[in-house]
Amino acid sequence: MRIRFYGTRGSSPVCRDGTRRHGGNTTCLRVLSACLPRDTALLIDAGSGLVEAARDLRAEGIRKVLLLMTHYHHDHTMGFPIAGTTLDPSVEVHVFGPREDGTGPREVFDALMRPPHFPVPFSRIEGHVRVHGIDQMETQRLLVHREAGFVWQAAPGPDEESGPRTGPDQDPRFPPSDCLRVRMTRTVHPEYTVSYRLEEGPTGRVAALLTDHEASDEVPDRLRTHLQGVHLLIQDAQYSHSQWKGSKAGYGHGTGAFAAQVMHAVGAVRLGLTHHDPEADDPQVDAIREEARRTLVALEGRDPGDLLFSARDYQEEEV
Repeated sequence: MRIRFYGTRGSSPVCRDGTRRHGGNTTCLRVLSACLPRDTALLIDAGSGLVEAARDLRAEGIRKVLLLMTHYHHDHTMGFPIAGTTLDPSVEVHVFGPREDGTGPREVFDALMRPPHFPVPFSRIEGHVRVHGIDQMETQRLLVHREAGFVWQAAPGPDEESGPRTGPDQDPRFPPSDCLRVRMTRTVHPEYTVSYRLEEGPTGRVAALLTDHEASDEVPDRLRTHLQGVHLLIQDAQYSHSQWKGSKAGYGHGTGAFAAQVMHAVGAVRLGLTHHDPEADDPQVDAIREEARRTLVALEGRDPGDLLFSARDYQEEEV
């Protein structure tokens, strides 16, 4: 399994000399796995990075896109209306996203894709764009199989067996040991926001995205369970610890120090910092990584070296 970053900036895109190294696209990741059918791509979030991701998908001949939305703040949705795959009727797009108080992915994109905001209404693309609302993220999961496709089903407990399941909500064509399994938990953010955990059955490799999650002084037990043993943890570190303590607490974002605490608490092998502040130039992003490094040295007595990195646009990492 590999992760390709198409957008690593938070809040808004940027384009200026001081941000060229890490990039300026807002959040969009692509998950590459042998568990995916050849014609299928799996993406997380539809920030401005989705536009470039869609360009690559069309060049590769991808015919089906599975798009997982963490939430619907503008920096995570702005790429959706103008992405080539959204407007191409020959590409089947499935959008998965949280639904709360009657508002889910359909309602959000219907609101965004209408005049005066956008000239193409969502109703015009519903023939090839299908939505799947996430009502109970702790008890739902997505399974993707290289031959059978994908299924959205009730999730067994964390101690599930690896073989085929035969319950009423299970499909024997999708043995978990052969699938890419996507599990979810809720983050601490001003809106209903999802953290995705991706488990590649055949290899046992695990990646997780924890974006738009408020820093705290302790690592909550729910996060420890959700992230336990991940090989690659990708986490929001938009602010320095002093920024968070000074004026950013309550904004729903993380710090380098808190990301390091989480990495240590859950036994993550590697940590990629993301959702960089649009106000931060490359040296300031570097300083947040240094804050995370110092925290890990204090916690573990060793320098993490290349196991800790600040993600940049168009970077690809093995899980």
